[in-house]
Amino acid sequence: MDHSDIQTIEHDVLVVGAGGAGIRAAIECADKGLSTGIISKSLLGKAHTVMA
Repeated sequence: MDHSDIQTIEHDVLVVGAGGAGIRAAIECADKGLSTGIISKSLLGKAHTVMA
């Protein structure tokens, strides 16, 4: 298996989930100056929080 196309990105914080709580957590971390990444199962804005 060729892994030469895999990219590694480092963050201080990794938020799993981009619903309301995940986005809020990411904003708080970024506001505190932390490098913040978000993993989402779908496009941002398409989480279950939006549908609720």
